[in-house]
Amino acid sequence: MEKMKKLSINLVSLIGIMLLFVGSSFAANSEIVFGCLYDITGTYAAMSKMEKEAADMAVAKINSDGGLLGKKVKVIYEDGETKPEVATRKAERLILQENVDFLIAPVVSSSTLNIMEIAKKYNKILAVSISQSTKITTTNKNKQTFRFCANPNITADALCKYMVTNKGPNIYMLTVDYAWGRSTSEVYNESLKSLKANMLGETFFPLGTKDFASYFGKIKNAKPDVLFITAAGNDSISAVTQADQYGLKQLTQISGDGSLVAADVLGAMGKAANGIITADYYTSALDTPENIAWVAEYQKLYGEKPSKFSVSTYEAVMWIAQAVKKAGSTDTDKVISALEGSTYHGPQGKKIMDPDSHQTSLDVYMLVAEDGELKPLKN
Repeated sequence: MEKMKKLSINLVSLIGIMLLFVGSSFAANSEIVFGCLYDITGTYAAMSKMEKEAADMAVAKINSDGGLLGKKVKVIYEDGETKPEVATRKAERLILQENVDFLIAPVVSSSTLNIMEIAKKYNKILAVSISQSTKITTTNKNKQTFRFCANPNITADALCKYMVTNKGPNIYMLTVDYAWGRSTSEVYNESLKSLKANMLGETFFPLGTKDFASYFGKIKNAKPDVLFITAAGNDSISAVTQADQYGLKQLTQISGDGSLVAADVLGAMGKAANGIITADYYTSALDTPENIAWVAEYQKLYGEKPSKFSVSTYEAVMWIAQAVKKAGSTDTDKVISALEGSTYHGPQGKKIMDPDSHQTSLDVYMLVAEDGELKPLKN
């Protein structure tokens, strides 16, 4: 009798576990899930916040329009902590434990380059909406990874040509020392060399640098016409505000990749950013009906203007959703086929996904920072 009782209890437990498993599977199958690795801890917290806001906005839009393939869409977030090893481990967890259908890459390029291998291993599409290392869509490209933002190969030539022609040929570079900075340095050096610019020097600084005084003394002595700074997030706030304090803006034209004066940091810089020139693929000041409407909606939701990080993340999610509809499935290989060579129309305008590199094409604008905004350069 006791034996039969134990058998009955074990059978009930087994049925319970089976029902729990079936329920979980049903829940998973009833949703389409994006797993987003962002860097909310560390130097890039502000742009990671914008990445999350934009992804949430896109998902809300998709769900309000009826979802995807009759299913609701959701995003699960994991903090990569600006550490490649942490981001890689959490990306694998999202795939194996959360059963996500798609991954969204973090800010840090070194983390994204690692996660690309995880996406390849498990055959999951990785959407890159912020990371800019050239390697992502060149030497390290893979079929699972698609980049929806620009990289230095897209913006450098226009910026370098403008600066050498209008500000002078004597150049100094101050560059963050990790994957994004190093690859950006290579592209800028190549472009400046083709323009016969005079490279006075380049200094690399660690991610998370707080004090730039020692670097600025060396730059002052070099007397460049143009100082290119490759920095983002808290690094760019420190570099730009201290450059203003040290009087560098009176001695040289400061310029750099668009992340230097992107919307996530302009407010914190105040007037210290005024006059900095960049080339980039987005400003909330773009005067098109699509962008005007989208900026208004973003501001209504979050009380601030969107950045290039916001728009590229929003369009990444929406573009993948468009591909899922075309494929009629979330099957990775079918969605890849739907993405390759496809076009997307959004706040940035028309974009095309290169079928080989998986790098999206974007228009480039010459921009200048003025009182907390990026405005199109008029001359």
